[in-house]
Amino acid sequence: MATATAPDDALRQAERAYRDGQFYEAEVLYHQLLGDLPQDSHLFLEALRGRALALHGLGRFHDAEQQLRRILLACLHEPKGDRTVDALGHLAAAVVAQERFIEAEALARDAVRRGESALGQRHEATLSALIALGRVLAHTAPAESEAWIRETREVIARALGRSHPVTWSAQHLLTATLRALGRWDEAEQAADQLIVMRERHQSAGHPDTLRARCDRAVILHAAGKQDQASAAADGALEA
Repeated sequence: MATATAPDDALRQAERAYRDGQFYEAEVLYHQLLGDLPQDSHLFLEALRGRALALHGLGRFHDAEQQLRRILLACLHEPKGDRTVDALGHLAAAVVAQERFIEAEALARDAVRRGESALGQRHEATLSALIALGRVLAHTAPAESEAWIRETREVIARALGRSHPVTWSAQHLLTATLRALGRWDEAEQAADQLIVMRERHQSAGHPDTLRARCDRAVILHAAGKQDQASAAADGALEA
């Protein structure tokens, strides 16, 4: 039985910090690990991806973009591999967060095309790329894309299950789309479902759960439910 190496242990520690929502700690751990690993290590690209996701969680979207572009450069020999599709999808998410919508849509569509042709429609990297595309469409054409976003959410839930992080991302996307359309009752219901999902599988204090609670407070405020909005905001702030 093989024993874990120090880099293996360090990678698991960083991954655990990221899963627990400790994005700052995770970013530091991944950064330290990358400094210790040779670039030809089998762990290097995993650490690079992890650091990119931690940076995204911290709202450092430009820095996340740079890490993801490094992955793509390293994967030029496998243009349709799962690492490439995964990096393209996350890159599209980082770019749309910087409001470069045309570029983000091109990246997301490229990721979806490669994923569907090489990995299959039910592969996690392909489904994550669909979420990235949905994020663009939710900004640029929410009314026209709402039905597609709903269908995509159900496709992802059937493929990966209700307890999978990509499914939660799909629910968050639907909530954001309904909010953009001003359909407050539906948005509130979608937000409630998302909070239940995240609290059950991530914890009440996870940053993603708290963000969902803050989004719900904003939705209630926009719907004119000021007392409920104030209570929801106070609860999120206290947490």
